[in-house]
Amino acid sequence: MKSVFILEHSYEKGECDETKFIGIYSNREEAEKAVGRLKTMPGFRDRPDDFHIEEYELNKDHWSEGYSTMTTIQVKDVDDQWMVVQANIISDNAYQIIEIYENHRLKEFKHLDIVECEEKDRELFAIRRVNNDHI
Repeated sequence: MKSVFILEHSYEKGECDETKFIGIYSNREEAEKAVGRLKTMPGFRDRPDDFHIEEYELNKDHWSEGYSTMTTIQVKDVDDQWMVVQANIISDNAYQIIEIYENHRLKEFKHLDIVECEEKDRELFAIRRVNNDHI
């Protein structure tokens, strides 16, 4: 056996991904049989087209890029108003701004800047740029 077939049921619900890991099968036919068994079950029958079968080669890394954890922070825009942007969490209180499309609207802190934030009312507000040496 050189590969296996992973079966999941996955869809977007609001802004979240809902994924259920169903099983691992020795061939596509067995995974498709599982879909046939499950697609009439409660929940699955409401979303019968959201089953996904993927082939994975054994003894191979299938995610090798690393990852980052994202959140949202508030930064000032050119009108001195708070604006929500995406940011990578770098460390306990350091965040790297990821804002390509609206970067021209940002004031002091821009795309790829690393900032320290202050939490107010469960939201993060950028207060100062952080030097990479302090991370």
